[in-house]
Amino acid sequence: MPYATVSDLEAWLTPDPAPANAVRLLERASTAIDRALYGLAYDRDDPEVQEVLSRACVRQAHWLIDRDDETGAQDDLASMSTGQRSFSRRAPKDGDSSGDSQRLTSSAADVLKVSGLFHGFVWTWG
Repeated sequence: MPYATVSDLEAWLTPDPAPANAVRLLERASTAIDRALYGLAYDRDDPEVQEVLSRACVRQAHWLIDRDDETGAQDDLASMSTGQRSFSRRAPKDGDSSGDSQRLTSSAADVLKVSGLFHGFVWTWG
């Protein structure tokens, strides 16, 4: 279930309307946020946390709209041409097969960071 509603996205995009695929974009945005927050401790039932997640979600969805790449198929493209078709892929970092594609937009990350609601911790025993 997405962290934001189509109405939330429409309010953010005003005066532009939300696209027809808004629900899918919000779901993809929520997944990117979940990936970024993986392993962090936070209370999903806290209304303040829900508000921050919603705000980050609409910013992430807006980024997906601007990129015009709902599926992420172009995540690893450095350049692309039309006509005789020419593609250049980003080189992966040392030891990384995923390339250096951005998964979470900086505006969504900023909303999450400045909220102060998401805390990492380390378990130790021995």
